[in-house]
Amino acid sequence: MQTKDTEKIRDILNFWKREVLNDRLFPRVLTSSSDINNSEVVDITGVRRSGKSSVLMLLAKSLPDKDSWLYINFEDPYFSENNKASVLEDVVEVYTRYFSDKLKYLFFDEIQNIDSWERVIRKYRDGTSYKIFITGSSSKLMSGELSTLLTGRHVSFSLMPLSFKEYLSFKGIAAESAKDLFMKNNEINRAFPEYLSYGGFPQVVLTGQRELLKSYYGDIVERDIIGRYDVRDKNTLEKIGLFIMSNVSKTLSPTSLKKMYSISFAKAVRYADYFKEAMLCYELEQYSSSLKSRQRSLKKIYSVDTGLANVVSMSFSEDRGRLLENAVFLELKRRGKQLFYYKTPLCEVDFVIREGGRDKELVQVCWDLSDSATKARELKALKKAAIDLKLDKATVVTVDQKETIMHEGLKVEVVPAHEWFIGVGSNNE
Repeated sequence: MQTKDTEKIRDILNFWKREVLNDRLFPRVLTSSSDINNSEVVDITGVRRSGKSSVLMLLAKSLPDKDSWLYINFEDPYFSENNKASVLEDVVEVYTRYFSDKLKYLFFDEIQNIDSWERVIRKYRDGTSYKIFITGSSSKLMSGELSTLLTGRHVSFSLMPLSFKEYLSFKGIAAESAKDLFMKNNEINRAFPEYLSYGGFPQVVLTGQRELLKSYYGDIVERDIIGRYDVRDKNTLEKIGLFIMSNVSKTLSPTSLKKMYSISFAKAVRYADYFKEAMLCYELEQYSSSLKSRQRSLKKIYSVDTGLANVVSMSFSEDRGRLLENAVFLELKRRGKQLFYYKTPLCEVDFVIREGGRDKELVQVCWDLSDSATKARELKALKKAAIDLKLDKATVVTVDQKETIMHEGLKVEVVPAHEWFIGVGSNNE
């Protein structure tokens, strides 16, 4: 390692040490789930700007000895050219030489920017006592491939933009108990439409600058899709991205994309997959007891953030029901639920929750249930699905209605969205 590289890395380490110690950070739920002393590598994946860096910083700041850890973000311009795996060893060497020989914890942020990073991480995991935390912004690199790259020995966490409960915390509104809900019900209720509109990207929530979402989206597409996969047909890719973001909470058909943009079926599938791999969207399978049927069925698509879908599509906010459904999907995913959508010729239900290999609950999303025809339609669908799946309870998430309905032996809890999302005094955790 040349002297100029040593000096540059030392400056970078010093900069990030100051950033971690001086930054004003808001707590995230994930920090309480990460065992700081677990012997395995901890990887945290998530879309860019979702707060992964802050989680690593929070974990580092929680350690009593500030000399025992190093944090570095590989988005730093220096690593755009100095991105060989050996630079990880250089970073550790510089830290132990110039900062402290008490180093125990390595916090490597956006590690996918370093070529063949897994080789060094395996070396440190197997041959040293370092506790290693890494983050990345590619679901393919950081989840599906990670078990192979690290030979299975790692603990994975997925970080999404803020939940509604975290959103309230960022806004200075406590929502931890039934008393909080009672005392601040109006304030919490008023905050929910804003949460749907702006979404949960931390910096957008803190600044109120919704226009940031456009730059986030463009940056993710450019760096995590076009740059990573060397996409040549940028025009078609961008059109497919706009289509996906404008049609969330609906099924996505590669055949339709093929016809719409005059491309091959394989290209339609590949381009749609890029948006999932960049964690801009998620897909949901149709419920079936047959694995082959689930794999063949059309998948419903959901944006990683309702604010992002709003800004990119420019018209999505007009369909409040789909916006709410997208938000409910994200919350159920945060809670680790195994989910499907249910559809037969006779009924359609937004979500079936399975737990321990068994069907547990139906969740339907309806913005407004006050119209008698709407209520009858939703209850009929829930009852039919409940009979098919042998269930006796269901939940309907609405914008502001609350009641318990007994419909032909089926117990249906109608819950206001702001109550359901914070989970206080309910069984939806």
